[in-house]
Amino acid sequence: MKKVINNEELKKVMLDAVNLLCDTVSSTLGPSGNNVIINNDEVSPYITNDGVTIANSIESDDIKINTILDILKEAANKTNQLVGDGTTTTLVLLQSIFKHGLDLINNGKDAIVLKKELISATKEVVEMINNEKRKPNKEDLINVACTSCNDLELAKILVQLFEIVKSKYAIILKESNNDKTYYEIKNGYSIELNNVSNLYFSNDLEIRLEDVYILLIKGYLNSLEQISDIINEGIVNNKKIVILAEDYDNVLTQELLVYNLHNDKNIYLFNLPEYATRKESIIKDISTITTANIKNIDYESVDCADLGLCKYITINKDELVIYNDIDKKYIKELKNEFDNCNSDYDKEFIANRLAKLNTGIATLFVGGSTKVEIREKIMRLEDALNAIHIASMGVVTGEGITLLKISNELNVNNAGDAILKEVLSEPFNKIMINSGVDNKTMEELIRKSNYQKIINLKNNSLEDNIDIIDPVEVIITALKNASSVAAMLLTTKYLVINEKIKNNLVEEKYL
Repeated sequence: MKKVINNEELKKVMLDAVNLLCDTVSSTLGPSGNNVIINNDEVSPYITNDGVTIANSIESDDIKINTILDILKEAANKTNQLVGDGTTTTLVLLQSIFKHGLDLINNGKDAIVLKKELISATKEVVEMINNEKRKPNKEDLINVACTSCNDLELAKILVQLFEIVKSKYAIILKESNNDKTYYEIKNGYSIELNNVSNLYFSNDLEIRLEDVYILLIKGYLNSLEQISDIINEGIVNNKKIVILAEDYDNVLTQELLVYNLHNDKNIYLFNLPEYATRKESIIKDISTITTANIKNIDYESVDCADLGLCKYITINKDELVIYNDIDKKYIKELKNEFDNCNSDYDKEFIANRLAKLNTGIATLFVGGSTKVEIREKIMRLEDALNAIHIASMGVVTGEGITLLKISNELNVNNAGDAILKEVLSEPFNKIMINSGVDNKTMEELIRKSNYQKIINLKNNSLEDNIDIIDPVEVIITALKNASSVAAMLLTTKYLVINEKIKNNLVEEKYL
């Protein structure tokens, strides 16, 4: 059996869902935002002011309202997924857009026309936001990072590393073995190693080899006879050779160890990391760096002409790092590949390869007294790193002031413009209300300052020093997602709910 809800009943359901979710989450906006207690059957009750966590915890006993709630949560989660922040701002804007739009529709405005006008107005506002953005300085990034991780010293270290390696994908966070926090930067192309024999290292923790020959092998290497020319070259002419193979018989490692230990030779065999297309990419990178030919041992013969060469490499139990001059043209090709990639998962991998080839990889070893403390620090640093990455694309004055300014400057040509002109002041108003001050009075003070000052919410005074900023991508993403979901709801006329009768009970499902 199906239920169909439409007309005034559906409008009421939508409005109830919007108010239920958005009123709760918007109460947390700003530095003086409220906390929310969440009671979850799976864990003990806890207190938080994280917008996306609160949004995802809100449900209703009414399946009709739950249907709309799921759609609203999608807007919040999408913002969080794309930029890691702005969830609460998204819902504040969404609620206001929906209410203003619903009023217009109730007074005879065509919903489809309104949607088109909202889309057009949103594009115009996005352009205006971009016109307000500026490039962040070091202090801006430190402020953004400190807000996320709540630790000024850690924020400074993270920004320092970001300025060196130029990418969040080039910064790796790891647990330190002690209570000290420190970092290392490696400029070479590193690959992970597994099951490396301790006999390679003797008394050293790391091997450094200069003028090293590299052999790249695809397929399965089951005998040293398959690469006899290479082995003989290494033995007779005392060449340092590193063989990187897709797969091989483990007995071969022991045979090469005999050469190294008893004949004082330097011939090494390691597995290539990763799988499928990622392994192919790594092989291509190494081939480009060293000019080694790529040979499939299953059906191709290998000789000394296939060897590549690099200035030096370092080897420890966890990784091998290749140091050599890099072809700038190849780096440009990878950058183009990154720009045209639509998968976040693949973009991260490409960015990591770019960092290895270009700026280097920074590893921040996070210290603390206990494992629990270290892991909590790493979680905060992950948020801070994402905030730095987003802020590096450009920042605007925070506290809702940039949107307040644009609401004053926006020309009204249609209903979409009129809605956004009213809506854009809502984040500022909500921040002021949550801080216990009169938003109208503060708004007038900001207007009189020509939007060049901020409100110090500690003493409710105007300040010239504008160090409260928002990453421009967070503001734009919040507005786009809020406008998109609100427009979809406003143009929705029917809600269909499936009811399945089972054991004389009604089991409801929704479409």
